[in-house]
Amino acid sequence: MSTRSDSGDVQSHPPVERVAGARRRVLLARAVRVLVTLAIVVAVAVAVRAQWTAVRDTITSLQLWALLMSAACVFVGMGAAVRAWQHALGAIGYPIPAFDAARCYLVGQLGKYLPGSVWAFVLQTELVRRAGVSRAAGFVAVLVTVGLSTTAALVVGLLGLPALFDVSRAAAIGVLVLVPISLVCAYPPILTRLVDLVLRVLRRPPLEHPLTMHKIGLALAWCAVSWVLYGIHLWLLVSSVDGVRLSSIPQCIGALALGMCAGVLVFVAPSGIGVREAVVVAALTPFTGSGPALGLALASRLVFTLCEVAAGVTAAVSGSRGLRNALVHERSRAAPALRPESG
Repeated sequence: MSTRSDSGDVQSHPPVERVAGARRRVLLARAVRVLVTLAIVVAVAVAVRAQWTAVRDTITSLQLWALLMSAACVFVGMGAAVRAWQHALGAIGYPIPAFDAARCYLVGQLGKYLPGSVWAFVLQTELVRRAGVSRAAGFVAVLVTVGLSTTAALVVGLLGLPALFDVSRAAAIGVLVLVPISLVCAYPPILTRLVDLVLRVLRRPPLEHPLTMHKIGLALAWCAVSWVLYGIHLWLLVSSVDGVRLSSIPQCIGALALGMCAGVLVFVAPSGIGVREAVVVAALTPFTGSGPALGLALASRLVFTLCEVAAGVTAAVSGSRGLRNALVHERSRAAPALRPESG
C-alpha cells in the first residue's frame, strides 16, 4: 500500500508496518513469557500453601552442617562448570585463563533469572569479548557448552530414571531416546559439522581446526563432575532431614541433573523455576513424602540462588582492570579476534 504526497512522491508504508508488526510480536513474546512465569510461580505457591506445615517443618529442621556442605558442593560444582566452559573455548581455538573464564561464566549465569533463560547465554557471549574472543566464537562456545552440559545431564540423569518412570513413562522413554542422540552429537567430528553449520547460518567462516576428542572429552567430563556435585548437594539436604542413607545418592544425583536440564529446556521460566522442583519432588517423595520433598526442593533452590548470586557478584567485582591485570598476565589471554565481524 502506498500514498502520494503533495509533491507527487510515492511514499511506501509497508516498511513501517513491518516494523510495527515486529514490535508487536516482540511485546507478545515477552507477555507470554511473563504470563508463563507468573503461572508457574502461582502453581508453586499453591503447592506450598497446600502442604505448608510439612514444607515449613522441613526447611526449619535443616541443620547448619548440611546447609554449609551443600553450599560448598554448589560452589565446587560451579567451578567444574567454569572449567567445562574454558575447555569449550579452547576447543574452538580461543583459550582463556581460568580467571577470565570464571568471570564471564559466573556473571553471565545471573542472566538466567530473567524470564527466558537464554539471557544467560547472551550475557556470556558479550562478556567473553572482553577476554579477546569474537562474538561469533563466544556464541559457538556457549552452544557447545550447553550441548555438552545437556548431554552430561542426560547421562547422569539415568541414575534417576526409576523415579521418572513413576512420574511419566513418556518422559523417561524420551530421556532414553535422547541419551544416544546427544552422545552422537557430542562426538567431535559430528560436533564440528554441527558447529560449522551454525557458523554458516551466521555467515561466519568455519572452524579453522576440527574439534578434538581431548578438549571435548575434558569439557564433557567437567560437565558430568558439576552435575554429580550438584546432586550431592541435594543428598546432603535430604540427609539432614531423613538421615544419612548412601542408597539415595544416585537418586538425588539423577533427579537434580534431569530437573535442571529440563529447567534449561523450558527456557520461558526464569532459571527453570517450577520445572526443576517438579522433578526433584517426584524423585524424593518415595523417601520423604510429598510435603518434605517440596520443602527440600525449595531449600535446594534457595541455596543455589544464594551461591550463584554470591559467585556472580564476586566475579563482577573482581573484574576491575587493576585486579584482573594483577591476577592474569596480559600475555596469557586470548589473542584479539582475527576474524572480521560483519554486521
